[in-house]
Amino acid sequence: MILKDLSIGTKVREQKSSVVFLVADHNHTAYIGTTLITDCAIKLASFDAAEPDNPDKAIKEFGNNFYPLSNIHRWLNSSEVDWYKSAGEFDAPPLVENIDQGRLDFYDVPFYSEEAKFTGDFSYKDDPGFLTWFSPEFVDSICEVNVPCHVNPVPGEIHHGPPEPFYIKSKVFLLSAPEMGFEKTRTGTEGFRLPLFSDARMRVVAPTPAAIGKPDDYVYDDCSFWYWLRTPISGSSTMAMVYNSDHRVGDYNSLSTGQSQVRSISGIRPALNLDSGVVVSNGPDALGVYTLLFGDK
Repeated sequence: MILKDLSIGTKVREQKSSVVFLVADHNHTAYIGTTLITDCAIKLASFDAAEPDNPDKAIKEFGNNFYPLSNIHRWLNSSEVDWYKSAGEFDAPPLVENIDQGRLDFYDVPFYSEEAKFTGDFSYKDDPGFLTWFSPEFVDSICEVNVPCHVNPVPGEIHHGPPEPFYIKSKVFLLSAPEMGFEKTRTGTEGFRLPLFSDARMRVVAPTPAAIGKPDDYVYDDCSFWYWLRTPISGSSTMAMVYNSDHRVGDYNSLSTGQSQVRSISGIRPALNLDSGVVVSNGPDALGVYTLLFGDK
């Protein structure tokens, strides 16, 4: 059995990292291979960091929301331990002094739990790049694709229709609002809705114990959290969209999406496109998860 034989919504596991992904589509529009999305928020991090030397006062204080220049894009696509390389003259790394370290809450169902409120050091400049988590065979099987990114129009310019997207070559990327079925006016300029999200429950995720610094036996299956999208907020250079995985969060007035300064901390739920010919186990394990098998026929 190979990856393309699995139906939308099936869970698959990469063995070295134990990260579990959901099958989101096969040969999705403008992509190749099988699109996989993590079934949990695998990390808590800022989208970008404040840039103390930037002459733009807003970016200086809050960071840059243009995804191709973001710290999180570079971390997700790095196979190096020392992943951070400056993206420009004023770029700055996600160190403690450049990101918000306020208290984060996620919510147990059906009640709010004091145990679910936590603080921590969410800087990641010194964390190994995301691709170091996985086996070389898995990384080699990830398809590099052109990921469309929304570009905020220049103030005062007249556009007939949406602005042309900026494409960035990526192996791993954050989802966009249109890929999740939101912001339909940006469909095409930031990708197309993934069939996985025809079921709204597939948008809701919990953070892994490792992401929040809890022990492995911590029960998080009935918890939910919010996570970054790569979609910038129109008219802002420093705010990006987050998916509100718990619709009861009052800050977002029960809306599915919200906005946050990119130096703030939120969940990371990445996507990638894997070679559809990768072999998988003949059946799922006791938890209903198939295993990716490299080199087997």
